[in-house]
Amino acid sequence: MIVAALGASAEVAQSTDDLSSLRREVDALKEGQKAIQSDLQEIKNLLRARPAAPPPPAAEAVLSVDGAPFKGDKNAKLTLVDFTDYQ
Repeated sequence: MIVAALGASAEVAQSTDDLSSLRREVDALKEGQKAIQSDLQEIKNLLRARPAAPPPPAAEAVLSVDGAPFKGDKNAKLTLVDFTDYQ
């Protein structure tokens, strides 16, 4: 019985050390998470303070497709041209 009691106290000491170690790890993870959240909030604030970028200029191209095969209305407002190379 004495041997069993000594073994049990060693297991309790081991589990107490394990528990303390786990608590330290959890505390370190919480601190890391707080730092990440702080950095994220700083990034959000910087992005909000930045002036909005002007929209890009509209791209416009003029090309002749006279005589080329097509589908659809000849007077359509938009023409989609597909340049494909099947090599």
